[in-house]
Amino acid sequence: MQNINEIEELIKLIAKLPGLGPKSAKRIVLKLINNRDELVKPMANTLAQVYKNVIRCQSCGALKSNSLGCSNCENTNEKYNRICVVEDIADQWSIENSNIYKGYFHILGGTISSSGQRKEDLLINSLVERVIKEDIEEVILATSATVENSHKVYLWVVK
Repeated sequence: MQNINEIEELIKLIAKLPGLGPKSAKRIVLKLINNRDELVKPMANTLAQVYKNVIRCQSCGALKSNSLGCSNCENTNEKYNRICVVEDIADQWSIENSNIYKGYFHILGGTISSSGQRKEDLLINSLVERVIKEDIEEVILATSATVENSHKVYLWVVK
């Protein structure tokens, strides 16, 4: 294989994605290179737009566009009295796709762990604020059932 720095770097980056290793990354890079106009150019443009315009909501942790309000916590069409707390956005998407839950979501942004995540890095304070402000009656914790989580995640809700 030729050692082209740009390709090697792209393979390394793609291999960092969940579920992909170096072999899969190489196949993806070859597909991209062989379909430059149909895949690479639009993908590069879309990635640039996502990087520029999509952020996490500071209140609930959901993804939102810079130009629009948050469709999760600023939803004025429906009023819920419960909130489902998840670790990351992938968890929210899984629950939404199941169509078994109707209510607000709150994405913590990870767990408190020995890998360096601190309580201050999570959106716990904004969760408490939302529960009080929005008169939430039920908080559903849909986080990983680990010893670490059960000992390190604390929520104080005072009404």
